[in-house]
Amino acid sequence: MFKRRDIFYHGKGATPAWDDFAADASGLTLIPLNMAEPVLVVRGKDKAHALGFSPHGAGRNYSRSEHKRRMATVTAEERLVAETAGLDIRFHAGKIDASELPSGYKNAKAVVEQIKKYDLAEIVDYIDPFGCIMAGDVPPFWLNKKKRKGRR
Repeated sequence: MFKRRDIFYHGKGATPAWDDFAADASGLTLIPLNMAEPVLVVRGKDKAHALGFSPHGAGRNYSRSEHKRRMATVTAEERLVAETAGLDIRFHAGKIDASELPSGYKNAKAVVEQIKKYDLAEIVDYIDPFGCIMAGDVPPFWLNKKKRKGRR
């Protein structure tokens, strides 16, 4: 949550695009796309049509469960290898959370095009990934909750 004048804004992960949103703000912010694509270094444009926020990131194409259903017969391991070739990808949970794979997110090039089309930010640079550590949700949080209830 960020305060601007007398109003509090919450951009659900989005970064303010105005220069003085924090005491140490440099005017530059980062926008992650997915684990296999570069992180964007941007200068926000403080556009009224975006309430002064830069985009959050790539966002999802479908829900996590729908993405897993659409993977069909391809395993999470196969998909990880295919989508992240040459990168060091690790999952803190110890297992691959297929919902966090790059294919679970919007196309990075399309997101960059939308940032330009809607004039949301100036892309100053790109940070190429070498790897990524994902928290993951394996097993899903709701399954753990069900197990705990059953033990009572």
